[in-house]
Parts: sequence; structure tokens; C-alpha cells
Amino acid sequence: MNQSKRWPSRPGWGRSFPAIALLPLLAILLLPGAVLGQSRPAPPAVSDHGAVLLEGVVIAPRLGVAYLMHSGGGIDAVDLASGAVRWRSDKASKPLAVDGDRLIAQAESRGANSLHLVALDTRSGASRDSVRIPLPAGVAATATDTAAGSFRIRAEATGSELAVHWEATGVGQVAQGILPAENEGQAPSLDGAPSVASGAAIIDLASSSLRVKEEPAVRLAHTATLSRSAMQELSEPAVKGTTGRQMLSADGRHVLVTEPIESTGASLDRYRWTVYERASGTRLGVVPSMVSATPFVVVGRTLYHTVPAHAISRDGKLIESPFSLRAVDLKTGAQAWTKVAGETEFRGPFPP
Repeated sequence: MNQSKRWPSRPGWGRSFPAIALLPLLAILLLPGAVLGQSRPAPPAVSDHGAVLLEGVVIAPRLGVAYLMHSGGGIDAVDLASGAVRWRSDKASKPLAVDGDRLIAQAESRGANSLHLVALDTRSGASRDSVRIPLPAGVAATATDTAAGSFRIRAEATGSELAVHWEATGVGQVAQGILPAENEGQAPSLDGAPSVASGAAIIDLASSSLRVKEEPAVRLAHTATLSRSAMQELSEPAVKGTTGRQMLSADGRHVLVTEPIESTGASLDRYRWTVYERASGTRLGVVPSMVSATPFVVVGRTLYHTVPAHAISRDGKLIESPFSLRAVDLKTGAQAWTKVAGETEFRGPFPP
């Protein structure tokens, strides 16, 4: 894509960090619920298919690996204990779900009206199989957003099937008055027409090769509904005797209680996270944070959570930090490691 012609098709926090200072940034980051996804039904308990924190971030506790979109393209398999990269593959772009020894991932579908899924070996990253799911004319299954719109995807594995839900925004519309190139988005149509298309497909996981088992009808709408985040705020507290907001982990096994605190000195931490086991109510540890909450999962005594892209002003300089996955020891509250990951949201650059 011609980078000089890319710019956001919709506003979003954090898209122009070089032009902002610390206080405006914190005013956005620390808004209650600013980084939270919409509430949705509680995710299942522990699963061999892994826990999806966000699009492009899959944690597989059974394998001891986190699968991340690489910031430069492709997928990284990151060791949960050390943060080291076990392997990197350029055969796919976005990890979706784990099925036994296969990682189901989305690959870029360039120039075709189809969603390209690839099965990678979880141990080596080698490509083992692939399948294409037909999409309506004008829908581009991009792994990351473009100026023309976005393609969101969620894969939910149950038994021997994988339900793949997708939603494309900006369908049939021109981004900012500029017609995108053929492989950069959707074609234009009349004003007032539905600009969101959604659908799903069922993938048969019982066989050694990927196969489309069922393709439900495509639906057109004016508003997007599919969330990228696994965050859910509990309407009924799971942990008694606390006053903070309670957030459910991506696998439904833990609860994070978040409370605002007074920052001291040069600290930017404005919240205190207290993590509990959901079933027993056992308190596992406390972690300070700049933001109210982010998608997370707990494996053993380690908290794994996403860190939004942010910037701080220090000694007159603006220091930017990219989107990443972070591991924290809940016994000590100390960071074990952090790994930069790729984002699905489009952040520019902006036109002159």
C-alpha cells in the first residue's frame, strides 16, 4: 500500500501520539473504561484452544506459548516463561485459535474476495494446510485496518468445529473521498447504503485438513458489532468485599479488581489491579498500572496482559511505546518480560 495515502477512516485514541503531551494522553488513557471492550457473554472456562486477549494475541497455556502478530508482519511464537521467540512465520499474519498441534491463523488475502486461513504447526510454525472462505464482492479480508475500513474476525473452537465470525466495515464506501486501490479496501457505492457486512463459517477440525463445513448467509448493516477485545466487566461481583470494578479474564478463570490510586513522585501508575481466582476467591497478587484495565489471562502465578500504545513526555522529549504483551510475576508485582506485538487498528500516517 502507498503509505502516503493512508489515514484513519475513524477517530480513535492514541492515533497521533507525536503531536500530544503526557497530560492529554493520560486524560484519555485513564478515563473509566477507556480501553475496555463491550460486554459479551462470559467466555468458556479453561480450554485447550487457547485464550484470545485481542485480535492477534492468543495465549496457549497448555503449550506454554503466546502467539502474537509480529509488528513487521507474520506471527511470533513467544515462550510464556522467558519471553523468547521460539519461532517466527511469514505464512500467516494473525493467530486465531489453537487446535491440538495446529495454530489456525489468518493470512492476507490479496486481490481476492476470500478469507484465507492457514494451519501452522504449533511447535515449528511450518505451514500444514490452508482453506479459503468465500466473501461477498467488495469485501477485503485484511489482517490490519486500512484507510478504507476494517476486517474483524473472531474464531471460537468447540469440540471438532471452529466457528469463524467476520465483520467488514467501510464496505461500498470511499475512504476520505479517495478511491482505494484494488487490494486496499472496498469499492464505492451509493450514500446511505449499508456499510457493514458480516458472516460466519464453520470449519471442520475433525479431519487432518481444513475444510469449510457450513457457510451461513451474509448480513448487511449500518453499525459494527463485533468486538476485538475479550474484556468483560462483571455486572455481578465475583469477589466479595471489594469496591473496585471487576473484570473477567479471557478464559473466564480469574477476576481483576481495578481501583484508582493517587500517583506518587514520577510514577505514572493511576490504578491498582488485584487479581483473584474466580472459583476460590484466592487473592494472587497486586499490580500497579497506568490504565484501568486491559485484556488479560493468568497462567500459574504470572499475569499476561496487553499494554496499549502510549507516549510520555520526559525531559522535554516524547517517548513512544508500541502495543505489547507484558508478563508480570504476581508474587512480587515485578515485570518478567515484555514483547512488542502488531496492532490491527490503523493509526496513520496522516495526510499533509
